[in-house]
Amino acid sequence: MNTDDLDNLLRRFHRRINQIALIRAVAILAVVLLAVWSTWEPAHLDRRVAALLVGVVLLGWIVLALVSFHLARMLQMARILLGTGQTDNARVWLGRVMTGWSLSSRIQLVACQHLASSFSGKDAHQEVVSICRALLRHRLSRLRHVAVNARLMLADSLLMLDRLAEAYEALRPLYDLPLSLADRMKLLPVQLRYELRAGQPALAAESLPEKVRIAELLESPQAALVHAMLAKACRRQAMHALAEFLIRRARLYADLEPLAQRYNVIADIASADGSGRGVSPEDHA
Repeated sequence: MNTDDLDNLLRRFHRRINQIALIRAVAILAVVLLAVWSTWEPAHLDRRVAALLVGVVLLGWIVLALVSFHLARMLQMARILLGTGQTDNARVWLGRVMTGWSLSSRIQLVACQHLASSFSGKDAHQEVVSICRALLRHRLSRLRHVAVNARLMLADSLLMLDRLAEAYEALRPLYDLPLSLADRMKLLPVQLRYELRAGQPALAAESLPEKVRIAELLESPQAALVHAMLAKACRRQAMHALAEFLIRRARLYADLEPLAQRYNVIADIASADGSGRGVSPEDHA
């Protein structure tokens, strides 16, 4: 999927979401009008016309319900393809879901989130930014997990693109939400990367015991990354004993050198020796 294909898909996605909202509003209005009409005096009511209109509305509702079920099956198939590494095929299915008809836009919005995830896994950061911003244009109040995931992917890709101010704008609304433990686990690595890149080591070192507990729940590479970033924050705050302890903990989870190639923010930590004594000039700043 090239840039033009993606832009075209996102335009069609926006149109479909707006059309679904319009159809729902018209259907609800039709039901209300029929209900009001049915309360009139029998002399003013053509029952055959009323029955026909009710039948048309119900038939349309049933058809859209069946299409929604079909789209849900397609979304499930796309998830399976993503899980097995068949990214290109998964994107084809996700595109069909995103531009399909249904009673609710929920399926389309979830599909859009998975599309962003498919690009995030391939380090296509500009595409992730475009998709997540397109997704966040729509109301996600009933899909809080989709909004959280979209903002985290957006912030992650913006950090990779060195766009710190925009990354903060993506993260800021998350601080006002009651996040679950799973969401806090996903937020912590991105939050620490932003705070260190933005020159805020004091914030990164706040609530250190809680952050370490969350880090220990992450998968090994992410746990190593978080420990290394916390070590860097402690160094910047002249908490050298804690920094050395965290470096040793980080190395228990994974090799830091490959992580440092992807996340330059821990480059000086990865170059430290096993005792954690390799202090770079910036740590004295």
